[in-house]
Amino acid sequence: MKGSRRLTTVALKMALETLSYTPYHMSEALKNTKNGHLTFWQEALAAKYHGKGKPFGRQEFDKFLGEYDVLEDIPCIMFVDELLEAYADAKVILTNRDVNSWAISMENTFFTITRWKTLTLLKRWDTYVWGPYQDVLHTIMSHWGNGDSSNREALKRYYIKHYEHVRKNVPKDRLLEFQSADGWAPLCKFLGKSVPEGEYPRVNDAKHTVKLHNFLYYIRIVMLMKQPLLIAMSVVVGGAAVWWAMKKDL
Repeated sequence: MKGSRRLTTVALKMALETLSYTPYHMSEALKNTKNGHLTFWQEALAAKYHGKGKPFGRQEFDKFLGEYDVLEDIPCIMFVDELLEAYADAKVILTNRDVNSWAISMENTFFTITRWKTLTLLKRWDTYVWGPYQDVLHTIMSHWGNGDSSNREALKRYYIKHYEHVRKNVPKDRLLEFQSADGWAPLCKFLGKSVPEGEYPRVNDAKHTVKLHNFLYYIRIVMLMKQPLLIAMSVVVGGAAVWWAMKKDL
């Protein structure tokens, strides 16, 4: 597992994949919409933060996350206690970043994305991807900002509290405090892996996140527009078939 979002999560994902791990990142949830991953997280968050349904534990996590050997990014980090209880021997990577730059990065990415007016409309239209995804994001952002997504101080307090909580609850021999500038050496030593060739991955998470959401937005628009087009074509083809059959009988 790892620390709070926007802390070079994409770079760490790439690094762990280089080390032959299979990380679960938020991007995996979006890739697995057909397998119910977004609905899974909707239900997990609703149970934890709104008291709706049974709290999730090892059985539920194994069902959706069993094929992965690393859990990082949101929504996973919202379940630190539950995951530590479910996977008691897990090692934890806590990625460090200046709290002020993290808060600004969050405001420029997810807090901005969740306020896109076009997404509000798309959420009502796209109940398969954007609807549940926006619900997941809003639940997390609301918790981080203490109900106010524009409250930077509340966001910073959450960050500090989260890190203190992880440090307090994870044994020191299973905790690595890490930042990308540290490179491969401490990460590989902690995981018992050989240092691979090449530099540690460098990715601008903020730009990557915005580009990813823009791409996903347009892809969903195109796919949703195809549905009424296909229905219209079916009606035309069906009408033509009926007309042809009636004409043939005349």
